[in-house]
Order: sequence, then structure tokens, then C-alpha cells
Amino acid sequence: MLADARTNALFHLRSLRQRRVFDSWELGFLLEGLAHGPKPALAGLDDEIRGIPRERHYERDDAYKRSCLTITDFGKAVLAHEEDFSRHNPIDRWWGGTHLTNDNLWRYDPVLIPPARQ
Repeated sequence: MLADARTNALFHLRSLRQRRVFDSWELGFLLEGLAHGPKPALAGLDDEIRGIPRERHYERDDAYKRSCLTITDFGKAVLAHEEDFSRHNPIDRWWGGTHLTNDNLWRYDPVLIPPARQ
């Protein structure tokens, strides 16, 4: 297995950390959402993460770093704009003071698009 195929690089690359968009913990939580949903876009995230409480940061960090991610066929279809991740997986998170759910999901394409109102 190649070292650069591991998630370890995501947590140590200086260029990623300098952007300060996500800290290491939030990056890990985002990876979990992509890998552990009903229809995962990523495979290979260490399964032990599911049983480690979120407040045990160092154990979770070790599990993230020993993971070796690959993109699933579904993930490739999402990247190609042939599938919509939110149609197959639950969305429920706070982002910048906005509660995002499948029914209240802002998009960017290439301008910010508010959720569809019914």
C-alpha cells in the first residue's frame, strides 16, 4: 500500500492546514459522512472509528491516519454530476450558522443556490 494513498496526508499536509477551512477533527467528521452513509462515496475509512466516542480525539486521529481511502463507483458518479449525494444519504449538520438538512440544502453551482421552497 502506498503511503500517499492513506488519509494520513490529509491531516499533515501543510498546504491543507494553512487554509484553515477545516480543522483535523472536522475533516475527520466530513470523511465519516462520506464513508459511513447508506450509499458511501468513499471506502476504506477505518471501521473502528464507528465505536470511538467523538471526544476521544487521539484514538480517532490514529484511526483516521491508518485508513486507506478509495472512491466508490457512486462517489465517481457524484463527482461526474451523474448522481446527487443527498438523494441517497442523510444530511444533518450545522455549517456557518445554517442548519443543513436534505430539505434545507444550499448548493453552489457556480453561484450559491438557496434550497428549493415547496
